Amino acid sequence: MRAEKSRTAFTLVESVLAIALFAMAAAAIAQVCYNSLYALDMEDKNAEEDVLKDQFLAAVMNIADYDALDDGADVDGIDGETYRVYGYAEPTDIIDLFSLEAVAQRGTKEIRQKIFVIRPNWYQDTNLRAELLDDRTEFLEDKRQTEGDAK
Repeated sequence: MRAEKSRTAFTLVESVLAIALFAMAAAAIAQVCYNSLYALDMEDKNAEEDVLKDQFLAAVMNIADYDALDDGADVDGIDGETYRVYGYAEPTDIIDLFSLEAVAQRGTKEIRQKIFVIRPNWYQDTNLRAELLDDRTEFLEDKRQTEGDAK
């Protein structure tokens, strides 16, 4: 007589099927969650204002000179109105990275958008960029030196 072996593990086919079923269920749940959150997000959006913001950001980004940001430019919006677009840029602690606030005005209506941009040629004082670069280089060299000494 032959002794029967007890089965204590899953076979490869059973494991693959279980993983495939789990993946399909997870994908379906993720899609339901995404659709629910997308619908909630869309009710807070104003499509016309979003397009205007993109249009104004593009106009400000086309201003190559830092000093010309204050002067701004006139831009015809998609709503048929003419807006005065200008920007305020401030250098950050990261070299060549500026915090740019684009502002579009028409009468009492004002649209603001804040982004970060990389503009190496926007420094008012060309020595400022060189000083920042020297300071950062010195900081990194000191850090490497202290890490090398610690080992």
